[in-house]
Amino acid sequence: MKKGFTLVEVFLTLAVIGVIAATTIPTMIHQTNKKHTIEQLKKTAATLNQAIYNSTITSGTINVWTWQTESGIMNILQNTIMPRLNVGYICSGEVNPSRYCSYPVKGLPPENADQNTEAMFKAKARVLLNDGSLVAFTDANTFLTGGGDNDEDDDTVDKPTGSDCNWGGNPKALCGVFMVDVNGSKKPNMVGKDIFYYGLYFSGSVLPYGVNEGDDFIEENCTTGSTGTTCAAKITRNSWDVCYSNCDGSPYPVRF
Repeated sequence: MKKGFTLVEVFLTLAVIGVIAATTIPTMIHQTNKKHTIEQLKKTAATLNQAIYNSTITSGTINVWTWQTESGIMNILQNTIMPRLNVGYICSGEVNPSRYCSYPVKGLPPENADQNTEAMFKAKARVLLNDGSLVAFTDANTFLTGGGDNDEDDDTVDKPTGSDCNWGGNPKALCGVFMVDVNGSKKPNMVGKDIFYYGLYFSGSVLPYGVNEGDDFIEENCTTGSTGTTCAAKITRNSWDVCYSNCDGSPYPVRF
């Protein structure tokens, strides 16, 4: 009568277990990371919308806020929005040497490689929230033109004299942009993976950047080699889910 297992049988069993683990654990990790990121995205949207709503109650509709100057943008975040957020550390000012406020950012296309370390931080208004997320804020004109140095012969200066938020009135006009790293300085620090963009619109709504645009715009800016600015919009368009294959349109560019 046979008792116990032979050494060969033990090794075969361990090999089978190893194969199963190798095929299932990565999938479990992807699913866990994806779920956590999406939950953080939902929380971010709710937090920012509540903060803006409370800000309009005390400071008036956003079209009367000080959008015209760089110092005005910092004032909006520090004095209008920030008191309505659960802030742990203020990073505003020139790029902060603290590793919690300034760190390398991955995911930009090669032509923007020189901007990797300050991609989120060209916005001089930044705060670290108590939940570990980093929120950077800038006006629409600076975001859309990429900032840059002031030049009398260049209309794309980083101190706009006016914006649709001051002179327009279209509810869908983009007034400002929040750049959120949902887990702060923790890796991977990659656009589209833990760094996402939200737009603040004239209506007072905070929505994933690009969600008001067409599908082509969202796909163009959330694909391999793109800036990744519309990845939050791509996730919400897909019912708060991420698709890697057999998708309607292009698959999500990065794996969780």
